[in-house]
Amino acid sequence: MGYGGFHTGQTRLVMHMAAILTILIFSGTALAAAKPGKAATVAIPTAPELYSGEPQPLNPSHCGTCHPTVYRTVKDNGARHRFACQKCHNVPESHNPATVSGKAPKPKCASCHDRPHGQKVIMCTECHSLPHTPQKLSKKAPITKFCFECHGSVRDKLATFVSKHTKIPCITCHTSHGFKPSCFTCHKPHQQGQSLSTCLACHPAHMPRQVQYGKDLPSEACGSCHAKTFATWNKGLSKHKKVSCATCHKDRHRMIPDCISCHGKPHTPTHHNRFPRCLTCHIDVHDIPVMPPKLNQKEKPL
Repeated sequence: MGYGGFHTGQTRLVMHMAAILTILIFSGTALAAAKPGKAATVAIPTAPELYSGEPQPLNPSHCGTCHPTVYRTVKDNGARHRFACQKCHNVPESHNPATVSGKAPKPKCASCHDRPHGQKVIMCTECHSLPHTPQKLSKKAPITKFCFECHGSVRDKLATFVSKHTKIPCITCHTSHGFKPSCFTCHKPHQQGQSLSTCLACHPAHMPRQVQYGKDLPSEACGSCHAKTFATWNKGLSKHKKVSCATCHKDRHRMIPDCISCHGKPHTPTHHNRFPRCLTCHIDVHDIPVMPPKLNQKEKPL
């Protein structure tokens, strides 16, 4: 190798060493400028007493911390579904940070229920749209079709004894399964202070026009519909005022009794043959004309 080649190699070596030296100088400057970071950016006091006990089994109140709306819904209207959440929801699977999707897996109804409404009713969620409130039915539920799978006798009554109730969907009154509403939700009472029990005593819910009642029914109840007749009877002076409506109009609604069923034939045969209709003389059975009371001799007018 000539001197020229030697000098060229030497020059390259010097350049490489200068570059390395420059890097080391700047690296040292950067390291010197950098300060060590803090172990934590906030100061949180330790609380070892929080770990003094043993972990307790998960319960609904724990779930309610993150799911307060669902917790209150089940608490207030959960019915038979008020049990441990993990009976339906696989908690480790739904809350695993590595796989969590934000939605708890929903179990199939058939895992606990075996078609309680018959073999034709297979779409549970058409009626029970929210499993946390199983007795609160969906307003869009095809309820008429499904209800009658079990309540056939109700269907027959509504169809045989047609009324306004026949045209109303079941869910209008029965907002949850087994719920029986107060008649006063839609209907005004017949009289002040009327109890709910007297409504159903006369009007069966699924055939309300088939009025039935007992002998102890107060006449005021009849007067709410038969106001004019009731007013006439109430101001009357005859003995009929002491007899309740149900005493004469017994057995069934709108039944008109025959006078002889109570009075027999109090007049002579000739009289009855001449006037076979009692009201020809007695005019109004609810306000029969009565003779004025007999005057005492001392009270006779001059």
